Amino acid sequence: MLLSEVKLGQREQTPTSAGYGPVQTIAVTSGKGGVGKTNIAVNLALALAKEGCRTMLLDADNGMANVDVLLGLQPEVNLLDVLSGRHQLDDIIINGPDNLLIIPASSGIRKLPSFGIQECAGIVRAFSEFDQTIDSLVIDTATGISESVASFCAASSEVLVIVSNEPTSVHDSITLIKMLNSEYAIARFHVVANMVLTAREGTELFRKLLSLLADEHNVVMFYAGYVPNDDALRKAVAHRKAVIDAYPRSRSAMALRNLARRVNHWPRPDHPRGHLEFFVERLLQHNNVEMEELS
Repeated sequence: MLLSEVKLGQREQTPTSAGYGPVQTIAVTSGKGGVGKTNIAVNLALALAKEGCRTMLLDADNGMANVDVLLGLQPEVNLLDVLSGRHQLDDIIINGPDNLLIIPASSGIRKLPSFGIQECAGIVRAFSEFDQTIDSLVIDTATGISESVASFCAASSEVLVIVSNEPTSVHDSITLIKMLNSEYAIARFHVVANMVLTAREGTELFRKLLSLLADEHNVVMFYAGYVPNDDALRKAVAHRKAVIDAYPRSRSAMALRNLARRVNHWPRPDHPRGHLEFFVERLLQHNNVEMEELS
C-alpha cells in the first residue's frame, strides 16, 4: 500500500483488530548525542518483541539513521522512497529479529525534509494504524532539540528521555524537557539513566533532574530505571547486534529487558494523543515540491 492509502480514521472492527485501542507510541529522545539513545531504542523495541508485544521500530533520526546499522541490516529502500512515491510502505518494512517490524530512515545525502508537527504526527498515525495490528511503536528521534524531535514527542503517548551522568547531558535534557512542556504542552516524561556505574548513581542522577525542574510545576517525571556502563554493549555494537541478543546475560541486557517489562506495564492509551488527527496526505502535499527536487 502507499503511505497515502493508509486509513487514518477510526479502525474498522475486524476479527484481527477488534478489541485493540490506540497503539502505545514511545518517543525515545535525548538532549544531546553520545548518550546511547539509539541503542536503548533498538534494544527496548526488540525486548518488547521478545515479551510477545507486537512492536514496530521507526527510525526517525534522518541525519544518522543508525537503527539498521546496530541490527546488522542493509535496507535498500527507506522512508524517503515512500514519501517520494517511488515505493510502497510494505516495500520498506524490514522483518527483524523476533518479528520486530522496522521502518528504516535515510541518511547522508538522501535526507528526509525537515518535518513540522503536522507531518510528524501524520507519520506516527500512519504507522500506528498500519494494516498489521501492532501494540507498540518505538520511535528513535533525532538527537538534540529541533522541531522534528518535538513534533514526534508531541505525537507520542509517552516520552522516554535518555540522560547520562555528565553536565552537558543533564543541562541539555533539562532544556529539552522545559521546551517540550512550555511549547508543546507535554507534561509527562520518563527518564532512563544510561551508562551509570551503579543503581545508586542512576537514582541520584534522576533526583538531580527533579531538583533542577522543581520550579516546573506542570512537569511530571517518572524514573524508568538505569542501564549500566557495560563493555558487553560496546562489543555488541561492534558486532552489529543488539546486546540483548549478543550478550543476553550481561548487566546491560538484563537492565534493558527490565526496562521493557516496565514499559509493557505502562497504562495503555485509550485515545490518540496530541496532534494525531492530522492526515498523512498533508505530509505528501506539503513536501511535494521538495520530493521532486530530490528525485
